[in-house]
Amino acid sequence: MDAIGVLVAQHRAIETLFDEVQNETGRRRLASAVSRLAEELIAHLAAEEAVFYPALRRVLDDGREITDRGRNEHLALRIELRRMLEASVSEPSFTERIAGMRLLFERHMRQEEDELFPRFATAAPESQRQSLGEEIIASRPPVWIVTTEGRALVQRNGEWSLRSRVSLPIPARR
Repeated sequence: MDAIGVLVAQHRAIETLFDEVQNETGRRRLASAVSRLAEELIAHLAAEEAVFYPALRRVLDDGREITDRGRNEHLALRIELRRMLEASVSEPSFTERIAGMRLLFERHMRQEEDELFPRFATAAPESQRQSLGEEIIASRPPVWIVTTEGRALVQRNGEWSLRSRVSLPIPARR
């Protein structure tokens, strides 16, 4: 599959997960939806950083500038993801954190789909885009949710919370 098609499919899957999180009313199901969102978001960011951005650097004249901007967007998303995972799903600020993270993701997605992907499609031959797509699919990392309590979902004082840290190494630049 073409690299752009793989990344767009990931974008749509993450959008759907944001919708599920936003529409979920049960605390336990909300916590589960947030975990799925976190896993997909981390896998997507890691694939772009480890596979797609290095290809952009090689193909586009201003590839270094573009990938540096992308990495900064990813850092902002990682920070918001960490904040979201540290919050209780019943906190009033939790909904605001999800909304803020969604805005960051949507801005990142629009920039890629409207500007980056068309430029990459023009600059990279189809064979390169195809092999890169396969590499992106194969690069999906395992995601570990490490908890101090032994479980990611805990109940304290009648409230369900995600008490976890997501641990995933940031890929080195190629």
